[in-house]
Amino acid sequence: MTKQEFLKRLGDLLACLPADQVREAQAFYAEAIDDRMEDGVPEEDAVASMGTPGEVAEAILDDLPPVPRAVAKTRRKSNVLLWALVIVGSPVWLALGAAFAITVAAIYATIWILAASVWIVALAFAAIGPVCWVLAFDGALIGHIAFAVAFLGIGLSMLGVGLLLGAAAFAATKSLAHVSVMWLRKAFSPFTKGRKGTGNDGSTRDGSHLLVEIRP
Repeated sequence: MTKQEFLKRLGDLLACLPADQVREAQAFYAEAIDDRMEDGVPEEDAVASMGTPGEVAEAILDDLPPVPRAVAKTRRKSNVLLWALVIVGSPVWLALGAAFAITVAAIYATIWILAASVWIVALAFAAIGPVCWVLAFDGALIGHIAFAVAFLGIGLSMLGVGLLLGAAAFAATKSLAHVSVMWLRKAFSPFTKGRKGTGNDGSTRDGSHLLVEIRP
């Protein structure tokens, strides 16, 4: 099998995927075959080392996230079947989609409400300090020195507590931001896949769908 025959057959088998993903897969294997040929491997042997187009296509589809993989494999069998499943199952899909969106939004909102609560407590303690200083000033004006000193100390203490809580709130916000990002990635992992690097060994590239084993 020549390189062009391999790439055409691969494109036919991946017709269930978006055109840009098909072109990316073909470009990846074209480059891998060219690399083998530059090392002196005959074209047919270089193509054979990739595996059969069917094996490569199955590996690419298997490396998709669960939902796109199911859609692609259903579409590969029949577009009519895919549309039938979408139409017949639309009440279920819509209900599940709405429940999923509400759950994601609720958990995300809870995370940031918690962060806001920590900041509110920190600001409340910090705000008590200036109020206590005003009372201390009023006490000094009317001659209640002990009262003034006490509230001056309380004000300083409250400001210190507020600053400590502010530092804790900042650290908590950073942690919660990390948690929220991780949660969103986890929530949408059935639909998306992270991007990864690759070399010329046929491992994943662009984190999408090129996880295959290229035979030596």
